[in-house]
Amino acid sequence: MSPETDFISLLSEPSLLQLMLFACPDGVIATDQENRIVLYTGASEFIFGFSPVEVMHRDIALLFATQEGYEAVRRSLIKDGRVVNARLPGVRKEAPPFPAAISAATMRDRYGDYLGTIAYVRDYTAVQAIEDALRMNNGELNRLVSELDFVAKHDGLTGLLNRSSAIAAANEALIASGLVSRAFSVVLFDLDHFKSVNDSYGHLVGDEVLAALGRALRQTARGADIIGRFGGEEFIAFLPGAELPAAVRFAERVRLAIEGTVVRVVDELEVQVTVSAGVAAIPSCADSLTEAIRIADDRLYAAKWAGRNRVGSTTDFLDVRNAA
Repeated sequence: MSPETDFISLLSEPSLLQLMLFACPDGVIATDQENRIVLYTGASEFIFGFSPVEVMHRDIALLFATQEGYEAVRRSLIKDGRVVNARLPGVRKEAPPFPAAISAATMRDRYGDYLGTIAYVRDYTAVQAIEDALRMNNGELNRLVSELDFVAKHDGLTGLLNRSSAIAAANEALIASGLVSRAFSVVLFDLDHFKSVNDSYGHLVGDEVLAALGRALRQTARGADIIGRFGGEEFIAFLPGAELPAAVRFAERVRLAIEGTVVRVVDELEVQVTVSAGVAAIPSCADSLTEAIRIADDRLYAAKWAGRNRVGSTTDFLDVRNAA
């Protein structure tokens, strides 16, 4: 008697194993040495829609929509002797393909000779729908988390980083640059007479002026520069790799951009504002970020006292005023 005959006889004998196979909710399919179907349970018929007479003694590959998909399963069986939850599209009679999961193992006789395979096939349509819904929901959740993170780190009016986030980003950039081994500049900006803009034209116009300064900073900044709203009408720029002269030139470009900006209030009424700035650099002016911000603030104050609409890179004017 051939191994194939032995195997078919084994499957034909009434036994607890046979009852278990036919009661299994998964489709149970056995093949012979030539991959021809020799066992096809009722659950298999329910899953695939084909009657036993339509599939028996035919290649099991006919039950799967892609030849290469089942060939990959077959190669794994040859190599490892088993496959667990391999995903591939199944063929359903008179219906579109469906997502199937197949677990299979080779069967051998007591002498180790190959008899065939036994496979458990599960219809993953419902599971696939749940997984797709979870992926969609996770994508939406990730988007919401990303939006909340952006809102938490950015100023709602200008879209720039808020004070704490800008300083945190600057500290990270400073550490990445080797602390004081590479130049790192700080520029503080403050709109001149901003309170009078709000008092004269209202806060909506004031918001337009603040947004204009934010745009000027973004347009002037390099890719690695860190721009933030420091609070109220104050803005800050951290310039990794920039020496003090380069930072002064950056501040001047922003100052000129704001000086040339016109905010229209109504058809015939326009508002023009100016901005003052203070500049400091590490390591030429300060040894730490906190100290550089303090020095930039002192120089901004000096620029205000010197007449506004200018960039302060020293505190000479304050020194003279305080001496007097």
